[in-house]
Amino acid sequence: MYALFGHDPFDFWVGRYYVGTFGVLSLIGIFFGVVFYFYQAWIVEGAYNILRARIDPPPVSAGLRLVSANEPGFFWQLIVFSATLAFIGWLLRQVDIARKLEMTYEIPIAFGAVVSSWLTLQWMRPIAMGAWGNGFPLGITHHLDWVSNIGYQYFNFFYNPFHAIGISLLFASTLFLAMHGSAILSTANRPMIKEENVDGYWRNILGYSIGEIGIHRAAFWVGAAAVLFSNLCIFLSGTLVYDWTQFWEWWDKLPIWESAAVATVTAGAVVVWRGRRGRKVDMEAVEYGGRGLEATAVKDPIEVGSLRRLFDIGQVGPVYLGVWGAIAVVAGAAASFFILEDFLFQVGYNPIMFVREFLVLSLNPPAMDYGLGFAPWREGGAWIVATGFLNIAVLAWFMRVYTRARATGLGTHLAWGFAAALFLYFIIYLIRPVLIGNWAQAPGQGFKAILDWTNNVSVQYGNFYYNPFHMLSIFFLLGSTLLLAMHGATIVSTSQYGSHREIEEMMTEGSGTQRAQLFWRWTQGFMVNSRTIHIWCWWFAALTAITGGIGLLLSGTVIFDWYQWAQQIMIVAPIS
Repeated sequence: MYALFGHDPFDFWVGRYYVGTFGVLSLIGIFFGVVFYFYQAWIVEGAYNILRARIDPPPVSAGLRLVSANEPGFFWQLIVFSATLAFIGWLLRQVDIARKLEMTYEIPIAFGAVVSSWLTLQWMRPIAMGAWGNGFPLGITHHLDWVSNIGYQYFNFFYNPFHAIGISLLFASTLFLAMHGSAILSTANRPMIKEENVDGYWRNILGYSIGEIGIHRAAFWVGAAAVLFSNLCIFLSGTLVYDWTQFWEWWDKLPIWESAAVATVTAGAVVVWRGRRGRKVDMEAVEYGGRGLEATAVKDPIEVGSLRRLFDIGQVGPVYLGVWGAIAVVAGAAASFFILEDFLFQVGYNPIMFVREFLVLSLNPPAMDYGLGFAPWREGGAWIVATGFLNIAVLAWFMRVYTRARATGLGTHLAWGFAAALFLYFIIYLIRPVLIGNWAQAPGQGFKAILDWTNNVSVQYGNFYYNPFHMLSIFFLLGSTLLLAMHGATIVSTSQYGSHREIEEMMTEGSGTQRAQLFWRWTQGFMVNSRTIHIWCWWFAALTAITGGIGLLLSGTVIFDWYQWAQQIMIVAPIS
């Protein structure tokens, strides 16, 4: 438009919305997409219950041609084209607004990752497979059948490594969202609390504080990566890989298993509010003081150059242990010992076989015949003991997170966010098995055991995707990733104006925060401030676990077939 007219003829606002040429383009796509969708649902199908709308792509036999108006899939093609126009127009509109506000382009880049998922599902994968019939069907509940069936079409979809990475990044996004939202909210209404208190808290708990700009960079990267790996996950299914269970045969054929012994060591750590005026805390005394178990475990910090280049903070340590930390470490080590010892037993204590089979080894709970009783050691007794120690470890970690927040003068938001995750954990490993009456309802300990349990729960209780609390959990999970990417991209794109100093910005908003607010007001008509965005973060992350836990708790105790339940309340799309 600038090349043709020397200006944008739609360069104006309607209320809070900025229009622009690309806004008009988006509105055209949205209007026709909605009209075509409801025409197909209401007029063609007679599905006045919009939950039961079923809009399928053309049959596979139609290939990649444009079908005529009297053929199946015609409106699917029109809707997909309209939606694509709307998404791309919205993306370019974000670029336009960022340019007007002299921001960098992280927000449209993050949204571009989301648009790439739509393009992968509806354009790239069908074209690669040679037929529009391989596209994603449209419909609120109808797509649930497609999601379920796609897993069985390529056998156990949970064995897809890119699915595993994508899901891990989605949960990592939720974890980051909870951690960041908690950290900022824990400083609200505490004028004596500064950034150094938050940095000291994270160093005490995890050994490292990523810092205010660093967490937003990580948020932007992790959120975008979660989407891109998910794209790979679905694109490869049916184009290059047809059976994800056979895909892993290459692992057993590696020549390394026939060569010298292999050793591997793996270590890992994982790392609601009440208004209080706060108190001034001597952070040097908190980080370096104390005696015995209450003393700082690692007092001498080290500087890591790569971390400083990535996140602007390179200091690692000091690390605080404390009584609760010691309990968590000892109990976690005991759980790990019993799990790994059983793994070694299964491979005859052969270290090479241990490494080769590590991903498929599992410590399983007792069989159903044992109920809630104690089983022989190699028939589930080891699982009971290991899981018991794991339960102690996570509860002690909760207390460690809680007590360090109090010691550093922060609110206890992170502890209660972690409690939401514990709610889901204990429903899976303790509450639900006890209610049903046997430990066999819990998953085994091990990578493959978790994947198989997840798959089997869906099969055992009908199509688990029709579980409304599972729907909500997925909504909050994907929403958490979107929110994390949006927030991270927003702060990174305005960090040159100081928006990343969020603790200060909550007290007095500067030009960076004001630009960020203008961007979202012009884009979507409303915005949040430096405090309320973190309230959204905390609740989205917490509700991911809470709703997921409720959905699991009802499965096998109240509802035994979610698909049948969905049919009874008439939300299942009719079979064509």
